[in-house]
Amino acid sequence: MADSKRFDPKKHAILLDTSREAKWHPRALLRAIGVQPGQVVVDLGCGPGFWTFPLADLVTPSGAVWALDGSREMLDVLIARHPPQQVHTMCAELPRIPLPAASVDLIWAAFVVHEVEPIDHLMRDMLRVLRLGGRVAILDWRPDAVHEDGPPRAHRLPAALIRRHLQEAGFIMRESPWQHEDAYLILAEKVV
Repeated sequence: MADSKRFDPKKHAILLDTSREAKWHPRALLRAIGVQPGQVVVDLGCGPGFWTFPLADLVTPSGAVWALDGSREMLDVLIARHPPQQVHTMCAELPRIPLPAASVDLIWAAFVVHEVEPIDHLMRDMLRVLRLGGRVAILDWRPDAVHEDGPPRAHRLPAALIRRHLQEAGFIMRESPWQHEDAYLILAEKVV
């Protein structure tokens, strides 16, 4: 991860603010991308668990959520929130995802890809850990966002750049069911 672009873990309370729930509607968004009971999902850059808990609700106890973050402090906050049994935390630095090949149904990467370098290594490792037919969903900040939330605009990556890296890694692009004035959602699938 690029330290200069990394979110400061000391500001973790911002990530759990109720205004984020109203802005991003996590359960509805995750349902729209097809999170299902029984799936194995990775929450990349999970932070204190804003997306982890809704993912856990949707995969139910028959599924699993790997909450992966490079910050022990962020994971400690998540653990202190008492996640359900289907949540497993892992402290690891991206771009490497320390899970077995072909072991995951969905990778959820919310507001983290712009922090990762080199990005092509991340894309290849996402492809490696996904099962055939597995999907990646990347939610990240638009460089041309209407509001000033999020990282400095110079740190944001255009959606076209993310799509290009996904395709170069071997992903097939899928149509996104959602867009926002401040963020984009990119969906891709492992077909080979």
